Amino acid sequence: MNNKTISISTAEKEIMEILWDESPMDAGEIAQHLKKKKDVHPNTVKTLLSRLVKKQAVAFHEKNRKYHYYPILDKHAFYEAETDGFLSRFFNGQVSQLVSHFAVHEKLSKSEIKKLKQLINTLEQDNE
Repeated sequence: MNNKTISISTAEKEIMEILWDESPMDAGEIAQHLKKKKDVHPNTVKTLLSRLVKKQAVAFHEKNRKYHYYPILDKHAFYEAETDGFLSRFFNGQVSQLVSHFAVHEKLSKSEIKKLKQLINTLEQDNE
């Protein structure tokens, strides 16, 4: 699997999500999945797939005169890189700043606060 950081647009990510859930698929099958959420033209799907192939996020094999696509970018590695990038861009890489932001700007429920305390206790025990 290709785990390097790859920049993927929102529309490309929607295709990746489909392929991470079920693959290989041809462009028509992918378009049918996308149509459940929004109107999309099959040519748009083919263009996005072409971009994903160039970015080395997706590969394909030919079967019955159709290209069947599958992901080569690992989903967990992608989301880890996206999360790290978000944290770096908005919170100087500091998880505490992220949590502080949500604590100040969003009302945390008692249940969420309890879960955060449990997480902190677990992390402290693991670091001993």
